[in-house]
Amino acid sequence: MPKALTITIDGPAAAGKSSAAMGLAQRLGYTYLDTGALYRAMAWKMIEDRVTIEDEAEVSLQCKNLNIKLSLIKDATEVKIDGFNATPHLRRPEVSKAASRISSYAAVRKKLLNIQRAIGENGGVVAEGRDMGTVVFPKADLKFYLDAQIETRGNRRYQDLVQAGEKTDPIATIETIAERDRQDQERVHAPLKPAADAICIDSTFLSEKEVVEKMFQEAIQARARS
Repeated sequence: MPKALTITIDGPAAAGKSSAAMGLAQRLGYTYLDTGALYRAMAWKMIEDRVTIEDEAEVSLQCKNLNIKLSLIKDATEVKIDGFNATPHLRRPEVSKAASRISSYAAVRKKLLNIQRAIGENGGVVAEGRDMGTVVFPKADLKFYLDAQIETRGNRRYQDLVQAGEKTDPIATIETIAERDRQDQERVHAPLKPAADAICIDSTFLSEKEVVEKMFQEAIQARARS
């Protein structure tokens, strides 16, 4: 039997990571790991508990004893914190904004690191996020960095928000993504950047199907080499 690979997909917001990771996992029969759901869930918990998101010391203290359980159900990631299902709340704009902020905190990243590694330690997983190939799985068998022009990413996120019933506008959405890019790239702990051995794919002019196909062919070759 071919080796079960650990595959990582990193990249900025709205580059198409989630769709690509889900599609690739389906093609390979692997587990899809949505690491962003963990950060969003913790952000939701902080908001629910009225913790000051900008106060790193307070967030770090509160996150230490949280009981976080991640379940992979078909193509979805369900996250429960202290017994409460945070999954239905993960895409709220205020949760996304808070997740971006707390993801720069060392204590938060440390808390979630072992959960992520435990899922991917035996291979057969496609993990997507922002530091999968650089920090979480530095020895992954295959690494991708998925990107796209910011206008394209902004339009994608805008369409997602509209479909979800959120009130926003394209310009504001692009500005929000640009700010998220800045935070991700400038944070001290695990800044967003391609792994040195990552395969970079620009999805600006590619369909979701085309991106998945490119990744699938690379995975087939990597599996043959293993």
